[in-house]
Amino acid sequence: MKREVIGYSQMQDITSNQELDSMPFFFSSPTCTFVGQGIESEFNQAIPFKNLAAQASAILEQAKENPSDNPILFGIIPFNEEHPTRLMIPKQLSVSSSTRGQIQISEASSAGHVISGPTGEKYKQGVVDAIELFATTELSKVVLSRAIEVATDEDIDHSALLHNLLMSNPKGYTFSAKLSEGQRLMGASPELLVRKRGSHLESNPLAGSRPRSADDNVNQEHTLSLLNSAKDLHEHSLVVQEVERVLGQYCRNLYTPMIPSVIETKTMLHLSTLLEGEVDDANVSALQVAADLHPTPAVCGYPRQRAYDAIRQLESFERGYFTGMVGWCDARGNGEWVITIRCAEVQKRSMKVFAGAGIVDQSEPESELDETGAKMSTFLSAAGIDLKDKLMA
Repeated sequence: MKREVIGYSQMQDITSNQELDSMPFFFSSPTCTFVGQGIESEFNQAIPFKNLAAQASAILEQAKENPSDNPILFGIIPFNEEHPTRLMIPKQLSVSSSTRGQIQISEASSAGHVISGPTGEKYKQGVVDAIELFATTELSKVVLSRAIEVATDEDIDHSALLHNLLMSNPKGYTFSAKLSEGQRLMGASPELLVRKRGSHLESNPLAGSRPRSADDNVNQEHTLSLLNSAKDLHEHSLVVQEVERVLGQYCRNLYTPMIPSVIETKTMLHLSTLLEGEVDDANVSALQVAADLHPTPAVCGYPRQRAYDAIRQLESFERGYFTGMVGWCDARGNGEWVITIRCAEVQKRSMKVFAGAGIVDQSEPESELDETGAKMSTFLSAAGIDLKDKLMA
């Protein structure tokens, strides 16, 4: 694998032309952006999550020309391990600093209409059914999601969409990965599952949300509401406790803040907790830790298996890569994996957009429906599509 550091202007040129559609992946964090060209090796099949790190390690070792080489692998991991996992090493990797400060909002398609997806009433009934399960099972949280398919009258400009996603959450993680000819997984996730740099490990779970307003006073009210909401604090604590339990198996000096903070994206406010520690074994792979964490209660529920069962029962579609994880790792165990949310499967003139909300026994169906609509608007607004009324119907 050839690796080249390029200027952010050159990276912007690459993502601004039609070559983007032929590239296997693009991934951008707040500090670094990289794009792959060509595929040197690839793995594309279902695999138990417990075997992910070993499989990635084998692919990375095969890619080495010399023992000291450090190739990088990019991956798309599904929500359910019965769905194919995609791991790939590019022939060439171009890396630059973040381009976000230099990007201008692009014109994107503005004509779109819903062609399929569950109605708002059906989603709210699903919330009611989920709450009923809390009284009869061990389930204490389940993340209930929905998907809508949107058709456009004109071809979707993937480059313009990518640039708008980059600007929608400058502190988040933007990705675009080829799924098949003419189909890409694109999104802007605010949620870091795990990052490993040397021996330092971080995870930043989010749970508990409010829509973000253009009015700062309203946002202040929503922030205080999140920090004072028994329902949201309970939902958040379930996630943090599980992440802490898993990281505690790998880390010494693990630090977990006692109370959450509130972070904001262009469309949402979230309760957030940043956990940090030093790994006991510096050789452990970021992907191994990510696989043990995945799926967290932030996207599945608690307990995990009970939540899986409820999702199969209540959701009318296959999530695929939605609420999976996307990211990279190298041969030395470093890496960055984020939860695949605020995303869509994008084709030439259509997209399948996903969103979910955490349901606990204090949840209100109308409020959870509103939350999923606000989350979907992250992607739809980047595409220049306004379907606010349709998302709540």
